[in-house]
Amino acid sequence: MPESDEIPPTLVSLYKSDHLQQYHLYTARDFALDEYFQEWVLRPDVKNTYYWDTWLKLHPEKQEAVDMAIQLVKSIHFRGYQMTAADKEQLWENIWDSIAADDINALSSTPAPAASRFRIFSWKYAAAILLFILLGILWLFMRTPPFHTVTATVATQPGQTKRLLLPDSSEVFLNASSRLLYTQKERLVREVWLDGEAWFHVKHKEDNRSFIVHTYDHLSVEVLGTQFNVNNFGNKIAVVLQEGSIKLNITEQQGQHVTQLYLTPGEMLRYDKKDGDYSKSRTDAEKVTAWTHGQLIMDEYTVADAIQFMQQVFDRHVTIKDRRLLQYSVSGSMPIIYNADTMLMQFEKAFNVRFDKRDDTNHVREN
Repeated sequence: MPESDEIPPTLVSLYKSDHLQQYHLYTARDFALDEYFQEWVLRPDVKNTYYWDTWLKLHPEKQEAVDMAIQLVKSIHFRGYQMTAADKEQLWENIWDSIAADDINALSSTPAPAASRFRIFSWKYAAAILLFILLGILWLFMRTPPFHTVTATVATQPGQTKRLLLPDSSEVFLNASSRLLYTQKERLVREVWLDGEAWFHVKHKEDNRSFIVHTYDHLSVEVLGTQFNVNNFGNKIAVVLQEGSIKLNITEQQGQHVTQLYLTPGEMLRYDKKDGDYSKSRTDAEKVTAWTHGQLIMDEYTVADAIQFMQQVFDRHVTIKDRRLLQYSVSGSMPIIYNADTMLMQFEKAFNVRFDKRDDTNHVREN
C-alpha cells in the first residue's frame, strides 16, 4: 500500500508554521539561517526531530538542500543570549503586580483632594513608564552579548573544496588548495585574508558593519552585502562581482597612496602582483563562478589554461615539449571532477592530446 501524503493530525500546528515559512521553497542557505532548523540541528529533541523527519518524507526532493544546510550549520559555533518563556512571563508579572499594588494602596487610603489625587495618579503612572523604560534598557543589554574577538581558519587540500558559514553567517565556497583566515577584532569590522580562490555571499548586517577581503598583496575588497569571487592564485588577482557592489582599495607598490575603485555586477578587475598594473572590464560573472556548481566553462580555453587549472586545483605541474601546443583552444563546458587523473583524461579528450607522466611531472604531446 503506497504511503499517504496526508499530514498526521498531531503535526497540523507545525505544518501551519511550515506553510507560513514556505520551507518547500527554501535553499540550503535559507534552511541554515532558519532558527527552527538550527534548533533541530544543534539541539534535537523529540518534537523537532519528529517534525523534520516527517517533513522530509513529504518533501524528499529537498533532502540534498537539507543535508548541505546541516553541514553549514555545524561548521560554525552559535553563541547568544535568549530569555526563556518563564523569565519573560515573570518579568511581566512583576511589572503588573507593582502597578496593582499601587492601585490597592491608593483605594484603601483616605481620599485626597482632587488636585492631590491627580498628582498621585500622574506620579504613579510616570513611575510605571519609567519602570518600563528601565526594564527595556536592561532587556536590550541582556540580549546584546559582550563583544569578543572572533578568529576562524579553514584550508582545503589539492582536489578538495569546502562550503561553510563564517561566524557572521556569511557563506563561503573555498576552492581547492586555498586558505582563509577570518577575524573580527572590532564589532563593526569583519576581515578575511585569502590565499587561493573563494566565492563569497556576505550577509548584510543592520549595523552596516564592513566586510573586507585581503589578498596578502596590495589589494583589498570591501563590501557590505553582496556576492563576489576572488581568485588570488599565481601572479595575478581577479575579482568578479556577481551581485551588489564592492569597493576595491589598491595600494601603490612604491608609496602609500591608495586608489579606490568600485565594481558593478558583471565587472571584473585584474591585478598584476608583479608590477601593480590593473584593469577593469566586463565579464560573464556566471561563467566565472560556475566552478561553485561543479562546472568548468571554457571560452577559447587553451592548453595553457588547462595547465594553470591543474596546478591551481590539484597542485599538479604539467609541462609540454612543443610550446606550440599552448595555443590550442576549445570552447564548451565540462564537469569538474576533483580527481587529478580524471581531469587529465577529460583535458586529453577536449584538446586531443595525451599527457605523459614522468617523475611526478606530466608532459603533453599531440596525438
